[in-house]
Amino acid sequence: MKSVPVPRAVTARTPDAVSFAPFGRVLTPHAGPRPDLVVTEGPGWTDAYTREALVRENPHLGMTSAPGMPFTSTVMERHANVEEALLPTTSAVVLAVAGPTGTDAPRAEDVHAFVIAPGTVVVLNRGVWHDACRGLEGPTSYYWLSSCADAGSSPWTPIAGGPVDVRVAR
Repeated sequence: MKSVPVPRAVTARTPDAVSFAPFGRVLTPHAGPRPDLVVTEGPGWTDAYTREALVRENPHLGMTSAPGMPFTSTVMERHANVEEALLPTTSAVVLAVAGPTGTDAPRAEDVHAFVIAPGTVVVLNRGVWHDACRGLEGPTSYYWLSSCADAGSSPWTPIAGGPVDVRVAR
């Protein structure tokens, strides 16, 4: 009888510049003036935008609709030649990632998870393995920005040593 592997479990946490650095950048335009933002104000409104381009390529805008928590990450994709920005707008999402590897698959022991609040943007570095986001409180949709120049170059790939149960501390 073949044994079924027990999934590794990871608990999602809030990303910050240090914890997310192996995977990319975190931006919080609503957090007030900073050197990397241009902030303008008017009667009853505030606007902030990044001083530099969000992604380095000519991006496409996409929207993904996804189920909610809990989930088990079984497959991931990566973009070897482009960055990808993920932008939740009305509800938080949970993202499972694994750092770039020199192999053809992400590894279960390298999987981390993050809760990305509305108004926070994460930009995935080139080559970072990632699953589709899931809604923290239920099904949701979120935007993404990325060049589709390498679309299809990285198929959804099973996680080596996986699957990985993604959890959220309550």
